[in-house]
Amino acid sequence: MTDTMFGCGNSQWVCPNDRQLALRAKLHTGWSVHTFQSEKQRKAQALDKRELDIILNVIRRAEQLELIEQHRIGRLIERLENMRRSAVGNGLSQCLLCGESLGLLGTPSVLCLDCCKKVCTKCGIEAACSQKKAQWLCKICSEQRE
Repeated sequence: MTDTMFGCGNSQWVCPNDRQLALRAKLHTGWSVHTFQSEKQRKAQALDKRELDIILNVIRRAEQLELIEQHRIGRLIERLENMRRSAVGNGLSQCLLCGESLGLLGTPSVLCLDCCKKVCTKCGIEAACSQKKAQWLCKICSEQRE
């Protein structure tokens, strides 16, 4: 293990001098000892037409999936903006989304975990949580998380 570490043991790497580098340049072997070998290997390992077609098909499918994902995200953002525009309540004495009055004589309310506004139980979504206590999100915050 210590022989393979840089600067230790007998396999210590030494920078080639200018004369050696000039000779390697004239012989077209590159700047390292392994350059010429890797060039031969690269030419021997060239891809055939079938392999190139497979690679191109994978790239095309990935681009199509990326485009579909962008459209999906665009629809989600548009839906979120529409929800924000259509909110009619104040979030204190009225449900933030539907505007129903909340309180003792009105419908039961829950507090949104993210925006801290009140919503009725039909406009709220119970959030999955590791704690025993139920936590709620309004539909706007739920969509925003998505």
